[in-house]
Amino acid sequence: MGKLLVNKEAVAAVAAIKARDSAEEWFSKAIEDGFTSSDGIRLGLSEADVTLLTGNFVLAKEAAALGADLPPVIDRDGVPHSLDIEDLTTLMLEYGQHRASLSVQYNKIATGE
Repeated sequence: MGKLLVNKEAVAAVAAIKARDSAEEWFSKAIEDGFTSSDGIRLGLSEADVTLLTGNFVLAKEAAALGADLPPVIDRDGVPHSLDIEDLTTLMLEYGQHRASLSVQYNKIATGE
């Protein structure tokens, strides 16, 4: 009977691909699920959502500095939320922490930690 030789690097590479694919699937679902703040505001997590929220926050900071009205945050359901700069900052910090924790979890799944 012949010996079966196993290329350990190839096996490891296949395992890494499967882990990455699993992580990609998990991350896509997490992004699709979105984020709900402690105050119940539901926000999207896509790159476009992050860009829009960041732009809103920058505009709101400038408006607050000028004493002008702050732009509302529009949630996933199309509902506008008028927040003062402190509440908006708290929301953005909570949102950012959630998005960062998803990245950490993604890395753990992808690397098999």
